Amino acid sequence: MKRLFLQTALMIATAIAFSSCDDDDKDYTPETPNQVEVIRAEGEIDAINAKLSAFREIAGNPVNATLGAKGGRREINWDGVPANLTNVNTFPADFFNPTDPAIPEARKRGLLYTPATAALRVSDNNFADIDPSYANEFKAFSPAKLFSASGTVTTDFKFQVPGTNQDAYVSSFGIIFSDVDDANATIVKVYEGNDLIAEVKATAADKKFSFVGITAKNRKITRVQVKAGNTVLAAGALDGGDKDVVVMDDFIYSEPIALK
Repeated sequence: MKRLFLQTALMIATAIAFSSCDDDDKDYTPETPNQVEVIRAEGEIDAINAKLSAFREIAGNPVNATLGAKGGRREINWDGVPANLTNVNTFPADFFNPTDPAIPEARKRGLLYTPATAALRVSDNNFADIDPSYANEFKAFSPAKLFSASGTVTTDFKFQVPGTNQDAYVSSFGIIFSDVDDANATIVKVYEGNDLIAEVKATAADKKFSFVGITAKNRKITRVQVKAGNTVLAAGALDGGDKDVVVMDDFIYSEPIALK
């Protein structure tokens, strides 16, 4: 009886250990690796650039700045956001996909934030106007502006055919984060409709950069959810200890294609 008890206890302990390993492995292997290819990098700009270049090749060349593109990719780096929409919580959800014919085509990049009620913020001072400590926490990958949701760590967006309201999908999506400290707190989830294709965690790089690039295999990425850290930007919300405040910079994604 004692031997049976010991054997049973050992089996339970082993199962728990393997379960824990599976959870840890999610940091390095997507839940559905057969559906996606993942490129990740962390460190200073030079450490990011090689893998970022590889991802750009996968997403497609060239960078498109006009409507009606076939192939290629789109990029967002925030630096062209005007002063009246910088350092305020009124950044428009459709800024990078307006449908007004009078707005230049280069701004129509097929990315729409959702829900539209989410407060979004672009900063040209590392969010130091929110808390002075942020001036030394964050830096821009492509100077000088950064992006964050306001009042939440979660940002959702979907894709449309650039310059239209037509729902679309992309095959590749990548994002650069600034100051990821907790390797389990910053997560990129890609969906086809309501079907989760994969979720990938950003690797930690204190006061440096982390890149996550996801390419779907025979799936359509119609929306993305980004969880940036575990603590919202706020006065007195200091980064450190169990609090990880994370912001975003460049987005890179393949040319949005109309859903049939």
